[in-house]
Amino acid sequence: MNRKGFTLIETVVVLAILAILSAVAVPAFISWLPDYRLKGSSRDIYGAMSKARSSAARQNTVAVMTFSLPNDTYTVFLDNGPGAAAGNWALDATETIIATGSMGDGIDMYGSTLNGVGSIPPNTYGYNAMGLPQTPLTGPYEVHLKNSNNKYMGVRVNAAGTLSIITSTDGGVTWN
Repeated sequence: MNRKGFTLIETVVVLAILAILSAVAVPAFISWLPDYRLKGSSRDIYGAMSKARSSAARQNTVAVMTFSLPNDTYTVFLDNGPGAAAGNWALDATETIIATGSMGDGIDMYGSTLNGVGSIPPNTYGYNAMGLPQTPLTGPYEVHLKNSNNKYMGVRVNAAGTLSIITSTDGGVTWN
């Protein structure tokens, strides 16, 4: 006898196996997603700051990155407007935006060590035309992120302008 296809019992067994695998995989995926978003947001900030540094050197001007902690967003722009707008650490109408970004779902940009120095507003960082920190910035400076699983990551920029992604395992007290 030549039978083609699957029997009802075979189909039910395959569906039961798929249901069991889904019941195991979905919770694992859901708990993994906030950590993935935290790493992605940290990398996005790192990438935007790297782009600011290279753009400052390539365009022979100052590149500024501002962080809006309440809105969990950042903006990178060339601070090269005409006259008094050049080098004023504020995004003016004639200045070029290099990058903007926002944190992923469940990611909180909750703090930074960019407290403002001289004419530089808080939560603002800049690179000069040589790709070095714009004076009077000396660093190191950090931007801190956390996710809904209470895991912590961030980005650090040292006195030479070099970037690194940092983590904290004690609730954001110490960073490495």
